Amino acid sequence: MQTRIIAALIAIPIVVIPIYLGGIWGLLLGVGVTILGTQELYNMFLVNSYHPARAIGIPWAVLLFLSGWDPEQVQRSSIPITGWLTEPTTLLLRWISFPTDTILVVGFLVTLTYCLFVHERPVETWLVTSLVPIYIGVMLGQIVSLRFLDNGYAYVLFGFLVTWANDSAAFFVGVKAGKHKIFPRLSPKKSWEGTIGGWVFAALAGAFLATVLPVRNGPLFGALIGLVSGILALFGDLSISMFKRQFGVKDSGTFFRGHGGMLDRLDSLLFTLPFIHQSILFYERFFS
Repeated sequence: MQTRIIAALIAIPIVVIPIYLGGIWGLLLGVGVTILGTQELYNMFLVNSYHPARAIGIPWAVLLFLSGWDPEQVQRSSIPITGWLTEPTTLLLRWISFPTDTILVVGFLVTLTYCLFVHERPVETWLVTSLVPIYIGVMLGQIVSLRFLDNGYAYVLFGFLVTWANDSAAFFVGVKAGKHKIFPRLSPKKSWEGTIGGWVFAALAGAFLATVLPVRNGPLFGALIGLVSGILALFGDLSISMFKRQFGVKDSGTFFRGHGGMLDRLDSLLFTLPFIHQSILFYERFFS
């Protein structure tokens, strides 16, 4: 536990500060996370004798993560102390950021063409190579889109804190009072008691954060978003557990000492932050 806490105290500023700064710092963080997460998932497939084309899949994931970036949004989201890097960043994005549907179509065509020359299980190679970039790149790209909204940093921080409140409460309540297993096939240590405790704390955290952060709609909306985020965090966690259980690995990687790999840290966030982004878009479309 001490190792986990120390690793978390080191990792949180490394993640939160670049997101706050925006611009090139957020771009570099996101690209690094995308590459690590994609590599870890491909490594799990390799353990089970699948043969993804990583030389295609990893760049595809990065391009999906960068797809749809608006240089003007990057400029607006960069705080003043990084302004001297804003212009080179926006210029770079004009060269490397393309519409998401364009990157998807080109990626599918390239991978499928490559697999025509694969002699052993080419369809599996195509499916595995395609699955990972779409899962990692598109979902991480949703976090960037959330950051680009008005008060986007507050929404990203809201999502991080609600997710962490859920995960931490679920862990501690589960350790103290967990008796009834919720999904032993995929995650033997998870209990109903811990899971429900996490949901309650996520709702409370959402209500509190909605009153202290510049996010819209007040504590009731914050509690609802927090509760649903807590539920989705469970499914995000179980999704990575499904991969690890089938592939027979304990952790997705070893990037964080005491915490496992990048995917072990991203599992819940890949579900909760895209949900928060889509919730805000839905609200603004139908209720604003």
